[in-house]
Amino acid sequence: MNITGKYLKVWEVKEENGFKKVNLGDSRKNKDGEYDNWTWFDCTLVSSAKEVEIQKGDTIEIKNGLIAKRKYKDKYYDDVVLFDIEVMKKGTEAPKQEAPKEAQPDDLPF
Repeated sequence: MNITGKYLKVWEVKEENGFKKVNLGDSRKNKDGEYDNWTWFDCTLVSSAKEVEIQKGDTIEIKNGLIAKRKYKDKYYDDVVLFDIEVMKKGTEAPKQEAPKEAQPDDLPF
């Protein structure tokens, strides 16, 4: 089935077996104003999508992709393959904090 979608949040980007894979957050607003949230795990980027520079925290639009069901050991899994994506908003990863420096005897105020 062909898929498109806007405003998917990139939760993780990783290289696996020569492919770029991403975990994407998605949501839907219910009639009561609450949101249902879920994550699409291990979406594979191919074709022009694999050339797009994305990082954790970005918001993307899926321009062209496929979703299919796969059966493995009597369970069904979703396979998501993205052919074309666009970064709508660059995210900002929180800067890594350095470990606190231990006080040296010369640094003590007394």
